[in-house]
Amino acid sequence: MTGPTDADVPAVSKHDVLELISSLFPWIADIRRRSLADYARAAFHAEPPASSCDTRRHALSLLQRCIRGAARNAGFADHRASYIAAEFANAPVMQAGPHLHLVIEPDAYYTHLFSLMGVSAHRRSAYVSYAVSTVKFVERGRKGPGWLKLGGDAINVFGLSRSQMIPYSVLAQNGPYRFALKNVERAQDGDLVARLRSELPQGEFPSAALAIKQANASLWNRYFDPGIDFLQIDDEDVADLVVEHLQDESSWLARNFFGMSGFVQCLLSSTEALADSHWQGWFKNTTDLFWGSDRGHLFPLRLADSRLEAKGGEDFSLEFAADAVIEALQSRKIIPNLYLMFIVMAILPGVRVLGGSRHTVYYPLMRYVFCRALAMSGDYELRTTIAADRKPGIWGHRVLLEDAEPFSELDTLGPGNIQAVLRKYGSLSLEDACGALDSFVGDPLWACFKTRQNEGLVSVSDPEWAYS
Repeated sequence: MTGPTDADVPAVSKHDVLELISSLFPWIADIRRRSLADYARAAFHAEPPASSCDTRRHALSLLQRCIRGAARNAGFADHRASYIAAEFANAPVMQAGPHLHLVIEPDAYYTHLFSLMGVSAHRRSAYVSYAVSTVKFVERGRKGPGWLKLGGDAINVFGLSRSQMIPYSVLAQNGPYRFALKNVERAQDGDLVARLRSELPQGEFPSAALAIKQANASLWNRYFDPGIDFLQIDDEDVADLVVEHLQDESSWLARNFFGMSGFVQCLLSSTEALADSHWQGWFKNTTDLFWGSDRGHLFPLRLADSRLEAKGGEDFSLEFAADAVIEALQSRKIIPNLYLMFIVMAILPGVRVLGGSRHTVYYPLMRYVFCRALAMSGDYELRTTIAADRKPGIWGHRVLLEDAEPFSELDTLGPGNIQAVLRKYGSLSLEDACGALDSFVGDPLWACFKTRQNEGLVSVSDPEWAYS
């Protein structure tokens, strides 16, 4: 079965998308015409778990330890790091939509504003966000972690050449990186560029990911809400969390990833089966559980004959055994892929994750595949626990879409005035706040989804949707 293209299916409208979302998640239909602030409050409302088990409780304790360690590494005092982890465990909701961008990049800015509305509504003092750092500096055109618009001009954040940006992910430890803020439109800096440069860390960093996280902490404390601690988790932290699982013999992951359980093969075969179904295109298994990493250049892997092998021309082979995988993770020769990230950060510990347009569909499918593999390998207790989750994944990225330039908006308001921004956007209805929904209506997968639903080929009553 081939994937949809722009020419295969008629375009989908904003109205169609909202109707689809409401059919997939009926509770959203009740809130569609209410305010964005109401939707944010609902997204961050943590419900008591309907079911639990020892596996889930242990996975959550390991995630708490990961969050506590990440908070300490970010500069929080020990007592505050412990509090952030404890608060998160009591209200396990994580924003997972934006890539690792500066918080003043539009994709990130408007999503973090939405999250701030939800966190503030529940009077929480910490906001934990996962930001994927396996992305490259350039995503399309002059967009991505390496670019920023300031005063209408294109700014090269780190002053990198094209050859330094194209092959590498922002997690690459191949620095030094510094915030050059090179204006490629004109030779002289504008006032906005000069002001932003004065706000960003002045030192050098071994990776762009670390530079961005430290810059975001500074920008958050100055322009957002210093009363709410902002902690960004990225793929380095996920790698360390997987190591924690594999070194702990009581961890479900350590007991089921290797040896005779057969779970991993069930997981991969179930993923391939989904890829050939009417849900084809939504959940792509580009790499088996991990990316290979060569100084920040990532390449896909395939698990065959108990070895992880490079899918392409790279010279890479790794025994798929606990000790070898742990060493490779610690040396960053491999990095967990997005699916493994969701397994250890959300599915196993029972964390609600907020995401973007495709996440809305692929995350329930990830949960379905995981539970199908559990059934095939005979683990019915964990499967029952996961199946009982309430609202495990929610559309929470790009819910707010505006044309304003974020840093210009913040600079005009000045520090300490973020509440005025939240009131301005929070009072909009959900339908008005989400704009034209370009990320949905311009996506052939959503157009194909609508067509297949009309033809009765996909439905919310399908077993694949049972874990939404």
